[in-house]
Amino acid sequence: MAGYAWASHRVLPLDGDDLAVLADGSSGWCVLTRDAYRQLRAELPLELDDSIQLQPLTQLWESALLTRDGRCIDTAQYRQAQSPTAVLLKLTGTCNIDCDYCYDYDAERFRAQQSLGTIQTTLAPLLERGEPLSIAFHGGEPLLRFGLIRQVVQWLEPHRARVGFSLQTNGTRFTPEILDFLEQHDFSVGLSLDGLDEASNALRRTRGPRTPLQCILALMRERPQFVRQRCGFLAVASRTSAPGLPAFARWLQDFGVQGMSITFLDLAGRGADLADERLSPEQAVDLYAGLLEMIRNGQLHSLALRNLVARMNNLFTLQSRDLCYRGPCGAAGDFLVLDAQGGKRTCDCVYHPYFELKAGQDGGDAPARAAIVARHSWLRLHGQGCSRCALFGLCGGTCVAKALVRTGHDRSVDPVECALSRYLYPELLREFTAAERPLFAYYARHAQGDALAEAA
Repeated sequence: MAGYAWASHRVLPLDGDDLAVLADGSSGWCVLTRDAYRQLRAELPLELDDSIQLQPLTQLWESALLTRDGRCIDTAQYRQAQSPTAVLLKLTGTCNIDCDYCYDYDAERFRAQQSLGTIQTTLAPLLERGEPLSIAFHGGEPLLRFGLIRQVVQWLEPHRARVGFSLQTNGTRFTPEILDFLEQHDFSVGLSLDGLDEASNALRRTRGPRTPLQCILALMRERPQFVRQRCGFLAVASRTSAPGLPAFARWLQDFGVQGMSITFLDLAGRGADLADERLSPEQAVDLYAGLLEMIRNGQLHSLALRNLVARMNNLFTLQSRDLCYRGPCGAAGDFLVLDAQGGKRTCDCVYHPYFELKAGQDGGDAPARAAIVARHSWLRLHGQGCSRCALFGLCGGTCVAKALVRTGHDRSVDPVECALSRYLYPELLREFTAAERPLFAYYARHAQGDALAEAA
């Protein structure tokens, strides 16, 4: 015999007679009619012979909405990693352009330069585990230190089968030699650009003779397959750039680019004085509503909106593997930043003392990592809004870095990220009950490595 009972959960009314029942401690969920929910509430807890399999109970169990003999489904495979699986190497604090909104700019850090020895010392114990490791080269502008990138890649050659490389760049430093190297070593490349015209990129100021837009347009002309096969685009949404982002997405899709990410301007670094450029929660939701409408009417299909796909991943696993769109986020264990001054940090979304890892305290039990877990737990139980929000298991309390920038403390949420979660997840859950599900079809096309995506 086994005893079944409801696990802690929250309920969100959908259209008509439907309810979304969402797990409190994970991203598990299901949709039930009001009558079915009332009936199950009345019948549980109950005891059943182990040989009896009832479909409603199986569905609830697999969605982490049911306990069996006092225990929920084993989610060990989804738990936070105890050592980093992804490392971001900030090779330099220096950059050759002057973005007005640069979150990372600091006069002291601007001249900081990373060393090969520090990188080797940091990566060696992670490589000894024999597990896959993602390494991102970042800056400043990392291609100002292309020689160091070459040295790191050469040093990692014995581990190449389980190490993946990526690079985030403003696109102004490419040469044929660099492009050939990136192709040879199978780099994924992120290109930072805010739109398809100079007006949209007005906050990305240059000190050179060519703008980032001109450089990237030249790359698209001269090495189109490199861009199509290897590059994704990262755009910062501001009041200057946001109106043009839907057209930018269509333009990238028409060229054959595979993916685009959108981040929202933060009032940090150089951007601290750009309050007039920051989108309001309502403007951010309007931007996403327009993008979703483009998916529904078929205007967007082959271009993956990475942020949307990452959020949708939460609907198909009990704990998202994405570093950011989950709670607690990757700063609690999966992610490690080695900054240009040689310090270790848990996050690079903003430069803040909250994320500093003290010497000898960079493991999964480090205070800076424990703080991420504690924040998530506090928001779930006590957070104004979060403790009562049915969507908390899916959004996880949103980005702690953005909350710190906005409010100055971690026991809070960023209103823009919160508004997006409160808009997107009900939209998705309502569509799940509909006969036509274009957003889920879009997700199934772009989700990677998730078997459940096939069921979408």
